[in-house]
Amino acid sequence: MKEIPSELLNKYLNNECTPAEQQQVEAWLEVEKKKVADLPDAQIHSMEASIWKKVEQVVIADEPVTPVIPLYKRVARYAAAAILLFTVGFFTYDYLSGDSQHPSGELAYFEDFRTVGTKRGEKRTVTLSDGSTIRMNYETEIKVPEQFKGDERVVYLTGHAHFDVARDTERPFIIYTQDSRTQVLGTSFDINTKHKGETEIIVTSGKVAFSEKNQEDNWDTLTMNDRAMLNGDNHITTSKVDALKMTAWKENQLIFDDLTLENIIQIVEPWYDVAISVDDPELITTDYNLDMDNPSLEQLMDELSFLGDFQYSIEGKNISIY
Repeated sequence: MKEIPSELLNKYLNNECTPAEQQQVEAWLEVEKKKVADLPDAQIHSMEASIWKKVEQVVIADEPVTPVIPLYKRVARYAAAAILLFTVGFFTYDYLSGDSQHPSGELAYFEDFRTVGTKRGEKRTVTLSDGSTIRMNYETEIKVPEQFKGDERVVYLTGHAHFDVARDTERPFIIYTQDSRTQVLGTSFDINTKHKGETEIIVTSGKVAFSEKNQEDNWDTLTMNDRAMLNGDNHITTSKVDALKMTAWKENQLIFDDLTLENIIQIVEPWYDVAISVDDPELITTDYNLDMDNPSLEQLMDELSFLGDFQYSIEGKNISIY
């Protein structure tokens, strides 16, 4: 549906529309509401905060300029606008920062987010409009805008991905997961939500502010080789790690340090989209140390079978170890 001119929407807010104009605006609003029916809570929260922040700025800035208009009327007007905008949930006024008597500018829409996903056995690299890159591991989903707008760069993550964020001191880059919020200006780091009930972040360069999603003012500052885990009780624990080694997956490297075959199978199955069965239970507890650069499935199995002294067979996507 065609966008509604700001002048017409302003008339609607002030109950100055003709019946035909009112019907036009309300039909448009219904379409806009449907666009955000499935938006993440974190995005809606961010949009709500942005709208009210702009309302507060306008009311405060406007007060000494137009004293002839009672403050309560100005607050009521912008509050009504904010309520309408938040109900729609998808856009905000550029003209709220203009003259209250003669608003100017067009409606500025929040970014249209697209969803990008990977399946078992698949990895993918996505380049964003600001030059940032996201390397997605298997079974991962991100929501990203076609173009970043406004004073924040916001994306949403479910799964496991490595971020190389282009530096922009004017616009922080923010990643929301189901339970965490990560904010940077420009750096690189790994976020993994696949741990049961926990979110992991590993910093490979720069500085990161990491917090529980709804407590963004209470964050942990992380730097290179810092690892943080946010558990189900919203408690963050930190430790020092070899970040490059722990994020080697993004370069298609498989590094196993004293991992049992059971742990290795948990990594290998989704990596290659296969199912592995082990006939001899004693093989499961054998420890392995292995570092391979982008191995094929056959190369990996050959190396494991040599180290573990076992045989294997591959039939389609099924591997038997014996």
